[in-house]
Amino acid sequence: MNTRAFLILGAVVFRVTSALAAPCCGGSAALPAMITGDDRAQLQSTYSQGIVVGDAPSVGIPVFRAAGDDERSNTFRLEGAYRVFDRVQFGGGIPLVRRARSVNGTGSEAFGFGDVTVNAAYEVLPEWDYSSWRPKGFLFLQTTLPTGSSTYDSRSPLQLDARGRGFFSLGLGSAFLKTLGNWDFLLTVELHRSLGRTATDLDDTEMYLRPGFGGSIGLGAGYSPWGESLRLGVALAPQWEQGIRVEGAIRSQGSDQLVWNLSFQTSYLISDEWSVAGVYSDQTLLGPVQNVSLNRALALSVMKRWNL
Repeated sequence: MNTRAFLILGAVVFRVTSALAAPCCGGSAALPAMITGDDRAQLQSTYSQGIVVGDAPSVGIPVFRAAGDDERSNTFRLEGAYRVFDRVQFGGGIPLVRRARSVNGTGSEAFGFGDVTVNAAYEVLPEWDYSSWRPKGFLFLQTTLPTGSSTYDSRSPLQLDARGRGFFSLGLGSAFLKTLGNWDFLLTVELHRSLGRTATDLDDTEMYLRPGFGGSIGLGAGYSPWGESLRLGVALAPQWEQGIRVEGAIRSQGSDQLVWNLSFQTSYLISDEWSVAGVYSDQTLLGPVQNVSLNRALALSVMKRWNL
């Protein structure tokens, strides 16, 4: 497999991994919709299904849910990116989320938009010539729009209508990719800040929500067994969100959130323009974890690219 294909597939499967994080921690993806190969534009669709298998408290060890408690989420995400100059590009993503939960046979569901993202990226380390050590590098800015309601906006007893964090967020990050023979590697670092806003609870009491910083670090590696179009990969992406402070008639300070996403991926380059990827992601295998629901998820991603 050539360098271009490795970079494309590495970015595809790692971004899918990031999209499977629990809704509470989805402040920003580890890698936004971004062109990493020699293409003019790309469009990617991802369908995932996640199952909540446990809950991690603010203090203490995680607890797995009882057999009669079944919570699932189905997400369809459409992402695209377009190169406006040789090293400058813009992108974004729109998710549609369905959440359903049944407790001892009684349940409900909700459907709607999640948080929309808009991003820009600049290629700071282009690959104009071969180097045995220098990676390909990007800097990116990402804005998260609160188009998905949060747990503070929920009007459902099981909070199934909470499909995002509910905050406007600004993020800055970097991504570095490198191919060595049949191996490829990816490192991402991202930090974002969420802005405060007012909300109203079920008793129509107004409160001010003051979130903080959040961030993620991603490590990914892939291998093509026969040096052709098939790629097998693994990725690790811990995500952290600072606790939310609530100000109003009742004041409280929420606990920080921490979750570790471990994923295993298989991807295939169908042609120079089409690729597919399958991902299994698990948040129960590594820790520590804090103040989150723990998911296991499967995802299928299809990408179309337009060459320069």
